[in-house]
Amino acid sequence: MKLLLSKIIEQKSLGFFLAMALLITVLWILGDGTLDQLMYHRVAIENGQLWRILTGHLVHSNLWHLLLNLASLTMIGLLFSQHLSIKLWSAVFALSGLLISACYYFILPEYQHYVGLSAILYAVIIIGALLDLKEQMLIASLVLLVVTGRVIWQQFYGSVESLAELIGDRVAIESHLFGIVTGYVIGLLLLWRQRTVSS
Repeated sequence: MKLLLSKIIEQKSLGFFLAMALLITVLWILGDGTLDQLMYHRVAIENGQLWRILTGHLVHSNLWHLLLNLASLTMIGLLFSQHLSIKLWSAVFALSGLLISACYYFILPEYQHYVGLSAILYAVIIIGALLDLKEQMLIASLVLLVVTGRVIWQQFYGSVESLAELIGDRVAIESHLFGIVTGYVIGLLLLWRQRTVSS
């Protein structure tokens, strides 16, 4: 237990993940008014409310939606936060959010609304696993295989209906696909950057 706690304390970048968890929790506590002002809303974005491109990923439809994403965020932070600095993780989250929202805007213009952190979390778990390949090839490869396989499966067979009932909204399976594609693009760029810097 002491070894686990010391390992967690050593991971300074874990603080970024905890700060993200605190931020999305506070935004949920602030209620529906905040949700309405921050969610991804295509028409509002077209009318100049550009902040929604990023903030739509930070608000959630209900408590269960928030708790599921908090659990995933914490797990990913514990597994992969040591691979990048706080500054780089901040950039990764922001860039992932921008790219995923751009995919919604340009590829699926029929979708008017979007909320939730899950698409970014899919990007981040792919990025973390790619960066982890050097240290734990078997586990990282399994993570990549399972997460990618699950998202591809969703595109053909949909998501579990009970999950949509739980979060009080449709499960945006296309956002999960946008998330893993974004994750592979950013993750491979980070791997290339690491090799360039070390050579």
